Amino acid sequence: PIALNPGGAPLTTEQIFAMHDPTLTWDDVHTFAEAAGMPLLLKGILRPDDAARAVDVGAAGVIVSNHGGRQLDTVLTGAEALPPVVEAVDGRAAVLVDGGIRRGWDVAKALCLGADAALVGRPVLWGLARDGAAGAQAVLEQLVAELDSTLALLGCPRAEDLDASFLVRR
Repeated sequence: PIALNPGGAPLTTEQIFAMHDPTLTWDDVHTFAEAAGMPLLLKGILRPDDAARAVDVGAAGVIVSNHGGRQLDTVLTGAEALPPVVEAVDGRAAVLVDGGIRRGWDVAKALCLGADAALVGRPVLWGLARDGAAGAQAVLEQLVAELDSTLALLGCPRAEDLDASFLVRR
């Protein structure tokens, strides 16, 4: 067994693979977008052509994510994939990034690379595990405080003004 299954026995590799539908197509994404009644975001986008196609078939946004590298440990990082995806989307939809966001300055870097927003998972779960809802809230408040501090240190008054010029190139 390799995966937890709340309320049941741990899942095997075969059971996990059986949950994925290899027959899904871009036409299905279009159908989901039309039927959803709310904005559809696609997670796991790493390639610019996939990002453009997602927007073309009706996605309101894409989430650049390598799923923590758990699926393929040599895949691109979100930071590596983000700029080409942002360029391909060209403002037609939201671009979010997931993975590796641990501090407020990680949020700032994501915004500098063109993300509209950064998603935070593990740190919030750590706060939740430590102190319930109050712990999760404390983590988010710390991230916001760190982002504010980062903006001040960069001399950038607003997060929406961040761009690649704030990154150091070596």
